[in-house]
Amino acid sequence: MAVLDPNPPEAGLPSPDPLRGPPSPAEGGGFFAAAAALLFTILLSPARADPTTATLAPFLDAVAACAGRSDLTLAVVGVEPGQTALSREQAEEVRLAIESRLQASGRVRLAAAADVVRIKALREGTTGLSGAEAEAQIRQAFTGDASVFLVEPRRAGETAALRLQAITRSAACKATSEPVIVPIRVGAGVSDVDAVMEGAVKALGQAAPNASAVEVCPFVAEGGHSSCAGVLTDRLLIALDAEARSANRVLKGARLDVRRRPPGTACTGPLTARGRFLTDRDRQGSLQSFMEVEFQRDGAVLAPTGRRRIGLDGLGCDPTPRPFLDHLAATARTDGGRLTVAPTATPFSAGQRLELRIESRARQNLYCWIVAPDETAFVALPVRDNPASLDSLKPGEARRYPRGYGLDEIVAGEPFENLFSCFGIEGGLPPELAARWLAAAPGANSEAKLLPPPDVLDLLEKIRATPGVTEATARIVVR
Repeated sequence: MAVLDPNPPEAGLPSPDPLRGPPSPAEGGGFFAAAAALLFTILLSPARADPTTATLAPFLDAVAACAGRSDLTLAVVGVEPGQTALSREQAEEVRLAIESRLQASGRVRLAAAADVVRIKALREGTTGLSGAEAEAQIRQAFTGDASVFLVEPRRAGETAALRLQAITRSAACKATSEPVIVPIRVGAGVSDVDAVMEGAVKALGQAAPNASAVEVCPFVAEGGHSSCAGVLTDRLLIALDAEARSANRVLKGARLDVRRRPPGTACTGPLTARGRFLTDRDRQGSLQSFMEVEFQRDGAVLAPTGRRRIGLDGLGCDPTPRPFLDHLAATARTDGGRLTVAPTATPFSAGQRLELRIESRARQNLYCWIVAPDETAFVALPVRDNPASLDSLKPGEARRYPRGYGLDEIVAGEPFENLFSCFGIEGGLPPELAARWLAAAPGANSEAKLLPPPDVLDLLEKIRATPGVTEATARIVVR
């Protein structure tokens, strides 16, 4: 059994411990012995289809047949203005979700004038243009192959079912999809938040009428991490996107590029949007939620909302601020019926062998990493050049990490606390994500790369957005 002494006399430096964290560039040593060419096997593996976007494939095939071309440019117009199944905010959210799914198919380019719903509405909402001038600008703005309308919306709880109906530019052909299910947010909290966001965006337009681009930085939760910060960032993006696609901007050519800054990166740019989410208790001890939004241009604050109390009904988020590892575990999309991870001891003691039991109840490929409280991480599984870590787990199969993967045993040394977190997905991650993960993984003669917070948060966001992913987490505590 290999004992990982934190200060071996022959080196005088910490040895790499895969459950503790990777060594710094100044620290020597390697870990994770392995046996065969994992990377070669990965590269030869077939690409995995995304089941969410795959449901739109027949529809896109029909649209391509109508348009007579495979490289499609589509305008997602949205729902009919007179429909009553969805509120205005929900209709906008659904349209953006459909656009996202179409883009994820890799077969569609979205037209810039996607929000041109009705010529009449644009005439009424545009000053200084005659009907003929408005129509001319609309024709010039939209050069796509077809318009996509969202028809027959039906709401059931927190989801909406609808069909996509594409009509070609010449109106000579149309194609209709099977029903598509899209999640929606409901509740008074959504209206509260959207009202604040719309007011902030309107104030920005008055303070900076010539703004052409805005960088949206993720909301910050005061006192820790909260899933409400991400939800509020999404609502601000929806409000800014609605402004960017407004009739006046489209017809006057007043472009507004809205870009979301990656999580964990510096909030920089000529014009930025920043937000803060915070909680407080009233005199009766009840938890209240607040938000603040402001825009900054060249260091000057524009259009601040100040501290605004908001409701959270329908937002589907947990306002509780938590340390990073607690937040990661609390927001994990776990399913004990598919995947579980558990340490063999809690806590471990110095000199005790560190092991975790991984049990799968479905066929799936496994991607595990060790996450530290400072939001850094390194990949634990799979291991490059290790066929055992590449094989998918079968239903009912259980393995011990690290021994079950042919890796050296690990013995606890100095106290620490990290999170062992795994993602399970049948067939593996999409090729781009799998390549990023493998590039940071350890190998037979190389150590795992330390992933900085921006990479950790970006990978976490993208993997959690992948359909079919199940998570499992376990705290590793050494006392």
